[in-house]
Amino acid sequence: MPAFTLNKERNQLISDVHELSVSKIAERGAYLDRIGDDKVDWKIPEYLAKMNLLAPIIPAEYGGRGLSMMAATSIIEEIALGCAGAAAVVVMNIFALTPLLITGSEKLKQQFLPDLCAERPHLACLAISEITPENDLERSSRPREDITRITTTAELKDDQISLNGTKDFVMNGAASDFVVVLARSKESKQKSHLQMYLVPAKTPGLETGRVLNKVGMRSSHTVQMGFRDASIPLEYRIGRDGGGYFLLTQIYDRNMPLVAAIGVGVARAAFELTLKVARTNKMLNRNLNLNQYVSSALVEMSTEIDAARLAVMRAAYYIDKDDNYSRAAYMSKLYATRVAQRTTFQAVNIIGRLGFTVGHPAEKYLRDAQMLSMIAGSEHLHKQVLSQQI
Repeated sequence: MPAFTLNKERNQLISDVHELSVSKIAERGAYLDRIGDDKVDWKIPEYLAKMNLLAPIIPAEYGGRGLSMMAATSIIEEIALGCAGAAAVVVMNIFALTPLLITGSEKLKQQFLPDLCAERPHLACLAISEITPENDLERSSRPREDITRITTTAELKDDQISLNGTKDFVMNGAASDFVVVLARSKESKQKSHLQMYLVPAKTPGLETGRVLNKVGMRSSHTVQMGFRDASIPLEYRIGRDGGGYFLLTQIYDRNMPLVAAIGVGVARAAFELTLKVARTNKMLNRNLNLNQYVSSALVEMSTEIDAARLAVMRAAYYIDKDDNYSRAAYMSKLYATRVAQRTTFQAVNIIGRLGFTVGHPAEKYLRDAQMLSMIAGSEHLHKQVLSQQI
């Protein structure tokens, strides 16, 4: 039986993050949700950078905290309790640096990882998605085949790599020090010709496109990015030649529990708000019928949140042990997303008309939970992956 325990130091860190989340992150996140996400806001990243939590899994040798996945998911849950968008900023940072940690050269690690651990906030982003009428990976029924149809290409010219293409839905894109991009060889559409590259933000030809005004997680700035003959040294290729597909699977397999932890945090925030409203308005004491409806709903919400958290912890445990974690990781995200969406919907129903009012925390939780359906892949995509593992 896995032992889901953390040491005293890690538990204290989680407690400190909880305090930061409820005292500062929640308020700033609500403000950013109201004003929209047209511009990058650095306030929440500044809070987290001071605690070295923008990239908490980076090993100590590069300046990071070197947190286990178990500890990292707990941290993400606490941040998401305050604001799901803020948690998404950290998670996308981790997605982007994962290829470097797995197969990046020591030179690239030394050059780019320490800044992500500085007291002044630094971010990174991962550019994978391409949405065209012919190819939408998030909705694909054949993800392993359709990934080869991406249009972003890489061409070797002397000792330089020239990148061309457009990527959609890039979180942190306009605020990042560097972009990790998936591209295919210009001459081939085979999985063996997929590759990941690190592109510094100031590279000529790297363009930040339109800002995507999202329904939820509006504190996470999201853009379209273009590569127009963006030229980088060959040494900025990450991993072995043709290793892009392997890295892509590892990014998702290893980090899916982090996205699931956002779902647990959002669900928990909605549950705690609903419980507070129910007690304040004496819903649990007013009459028998109302009492039974509300109390039953609260029990269901609490039970599902605990179950989702356990699914996340199980996946994190397997990742830390490097033990056949893919199935557990995808299951955790699939289930936590459902729990977050059911819980936030139930919260709005119990709270009533105020919960449907723009600016009320409950409706923000509802919108944030819906965003989980497409971050790191849709439910349909996850089922496709899981169907091959059962």
